[in-house]
Order: sequence, then structure tokens, then C-alpha cells
Amino acid sequence: MSRIPQYKPDDFNPILDIDWAGKSTIKKELNDFFIEPLQVLKDAKTPSQPHRKTVNDFVFIRKGSLEKMVCSSLYGVEEGMIMLLPPHKIRTFIHYTPDVEGFYCHFSNDFIAEGPGLKYLQDILNHADIIYNPTLILDDEHRDRIFLILQQMETLYHENQSLDLIRLYLFTLLGEIRHFIEKLPRPNLSVNETLVFRFRKLITSQIQNLHSVKEFADLLNVSPNHLNKSVKSVTGKTASEIINESLLMEAKALLSLSHLSVSEIAFALGVDDVSYFSRFFKKHSGMSPSDYRKGIDLS
Repeated sequence: MSRIPQYKPDDFNPILDIDWAGKSTIKKELNDFFIEPLQVLKDAKTPSQPHRKTVNDFVFIRKGSLEKMVCSSLYGVEEGMIMLLPPHKIRTFIHYTPDVEGFYCHFSNDFIAEGPGLKYLQDILNHADIIYNPTLILDDEHRDRIFLILQQMETLYHENQSLDLIRLYLFTLLGEIRHFIEKLPRPNLSVNETLVFRFRKLITSQIQNLHSVKEFADLLNVSPNHLNKSVKSVTGKTASEIINESLLMEAKALLSLSHLSVSEIAFALGVDDVSYFSRFFKKHSGMSPSDYRKGIDLS
């Protein structure tokens, strides 16, 4: 079975119970680009279920705040902050304040394939991976310029203007974020921090195939003991705890897909013994897979 299916924008409705397609004035382009003021969240039902998307997305906060969980880490996004996430990250929308203002935007890699957009985006995502934080606290200068760019993008989009023009504004936006990052002190990672960075990147791509510390240590060309010590010194958690957290998030995301049985989910996660999977899930979540799924249905 393949990895967890990612939601395409025209299938976003279940995430927050918002009709995104109905809000798009250019519905045929919804899977490539979309922008909307955050007031759209007044109709949202939170928290969402863990999910992935087929697009990059970001939120810019002008007022108020919101909370998102990315993989197993919780992040607050407040006034003057931006959070940008790539498609493969599991995210869960937790909470927002009633006064939240700003913008939500998503775009596909294909939408920015021609021009400098992909290079700018990769530089931004690399920075987020290194500091293990997808949020940025912008200075006043960049905050004001980014807000003006977003206002113009939103106006052009909802006036059904040329997407080519909107794409140029998006390039400028990504360039502004990249410029802000370039002004920040460059992270000077220790040997342990570099190893943990590589470990987390590996988990993202291999969690459905590998579950033991030894398997990850072998791919990283270190001993399990060395990996554990490095991870513990940097994160305060053991390597096994981080692996289990990631596996649990994958399981929760799959359990939100009602057409998959528990045994199919266990198989998709590389666990042949369904009983072991159920015990694992209950140990780390406090409920059985079936009870967790019932909770999703009730919500």
C-alpha cells in the first residue's frame, strides 16, 4: 500500500469543514494556487485530523493567533509571523483565536516551476529544516512589505486577473522571505545537531519502512547507542521516542481515512502483526485504533 494519501485542494473540505472550492473564483486552478483572508476560519471546525497536502501552504498573521501541530511538534503563529509548510509534512490545525486576521495561501510546485520560485522555496524550507521550526518572526520592514504583496495577490485573484501576474507577485513574496532569512544569524550546527537533522529528515521519508533505532542508525552510519545519545542531548527525547511519535502521527492520519481497515493501516505502516499495531497505538495514544476512529466520526 502506498504512503498516506495527500489531500488535493479540491478535496480539502473534510480538513476544517470549509468549502474551499466554493470560495475559489478560479475553480479550475484551485489545485495550483489559492489565497484567502484568514477570516474564512470563522466557519472552520477545529481541531482538524492529521493530514498531508499536495501543495505548499502558508499562513501570515496580521492579528490574533493560531496553533498548528507539524508532525508531533506544536507551533503557535502570532502577529507578524509566517508559517510555510511543504506537501510532505503531516499537519494538524489545532486552534485559532476569534480575532485572527491575515492570509492563507497554497501553491503547487508546478505553479512556480518556471522562474526563481522553486529556488527561493527550497532555501526557505532548508532553513526551516535546519532549525526544526517552520515559523518565522518577521521584522517590521519585511512584515509590511509581505502584507502589501498578499493584499495585492488576494485582490488580483478574486478579481479573476491573470495567474501569470499573480505568479510574479508570489515570486516576490518568496524572495522577501528568503531575503529575511539571509539576514538572520546562520545556524552553526554541532556534530550532534547535524546528526539529529539527518535523522529527522530520514524519518520523514522512511517511517513507513523502518521502525527501529538500529535501522536508522545503520543508514546514518553510526551505532544505535551513539544515535540515541546524540538525539537525547539535542531534543531531550530518545531516538525511539521520536520514531514512535512519527509512527503514531502516520497511524492517526491513516485512521482518518474511513475506507481503510485497521489491518490495512497496520500493513501500510510496515507492521505485519495487527495485534501488535493495536497495542502500540493504545500505549501511545491512550485508546484503541477503533475507538480513535469512532472519535473522528463523532467529531
